[in-house]
Amino acid sequence: MINVSYKKENNIIKELKISGHAKYDEYGKDIVCSGVSSSLITSVNLCLMFDNSSIKYTEGNNFYLKNIKQDKITNTVLENLINILKSTEEQYPKNIKVKEE
Repeated sequence: MINVSYKKENNIIKELKISGHAKYDEYGKDIVCSGVSSSLITSVNLCLMFDNSSIKYTEGNNFYLKNIKQDKITNTVLENLINILKSTEEQYPKNIKVKEE
């Protein structure tokens, strides 16, 4: 299962963590993992396109993102990502869990 957790303060997303594997299908054929990865990469790239110092992130087995700038654009992009992940959770509840910490 993919586990997504995020911290929010004063309607600003401060942190985002993603770990695990959806196990919907085998590696390379898993549409849930693919959708999560695509949404994440697009969101990270968009944040960095607007301001290269807006976020910091580490990736590997676990993904961790910190919202540095906490401006309207960055927060809107991250809110959109959370909404996409929640929609994915509604369609694949056995494969992804999204929670606010």
